[in-house]
Amino acid sequence: MARGVMGRITELSEERERLLAREGSHHASREDQDRLRQIDHDLQVLWDLRRRELAGESVSLDDDYFDRYTVDPGEDAPGGG
Repeated sequence: MARGVMGRITELSEERERLLAREGSHHASREDQDRLRQIDHDLQVLWDLRRRELAGESVSLDDDYFDRYTVDPGEDAPGGG
């Protein structure tokens, strides 16, 4: 599974870079901006899944999983109230 999670991270990171380059040249559309927000969310989820995977947990890489997954750093997170 590590290869799957890391592969997806790589794919989304490359897509994000392309969209940011387009945005930097002032050619980004509203859809590009929406897609960037979705990619940022998905990357947060994927990196959290990767950390869990490295900790020995079993993780799932279903596409619909991203829609209902929220990264919660917990009450003891640095900078958390």
